[in-house]
Amino acid sequence: MELPTALRQGVDSLLEKVPLPALKQAARTLSERYRAELRDGRLHMGEDMAVKAYLATRLPATYAAVRACLDALADARPDFQPKSLLDIGAGPGTMLWATADTWPELERAVLVEASAAVRKVGQSLAAGAIAVRASWVAGDATIDLDGLDPADLISVAYVLDE
Repeated sequence: MELPTALRQGVDSLLEKVPLPALKQAARTLSERYRAELRDGRLHMGEDMAVKAYLATRLPATYAAVRACLDALADARPDFQPKSLLDIGAGPGTMLWATADTWPELERAVLVEASAAVRKVGQSLAAGAIAVRASWVAGDATIDLDGLDPADLISVAYVLDE
């Protein structure tokens, strides 16, 4: 499954001047952290280069997986037309893109993400490229959920681990 054109172009732009050896090393480090299920108090994507490694190596597959789930939901419940999304552990907005692609009538989204580096990239990718009113919230999925408004669709994808 292909990424939406605007998302692919945004990712390409972010990766354009990144040296390939640095990107490869960051991708190796990120993969090792995921595989080891490392819980050392640091975020897997806490730094800019780790976010870029995610965009280059994991975003396409993650997008395809969540989009396939949404397609299955849309097939099973054709009457379901969500207008709002709450995404806990939003990463760079992968679920936002997949949901907006599945249901173009999506109006608003609240994306909760602990990593400032990931939030910054997610906001940058979505700005002007996606027609959903998106609010990005700094928050840890395990403790910062009080006070969030209800939503038609709630996602907690890839938060505990892969």
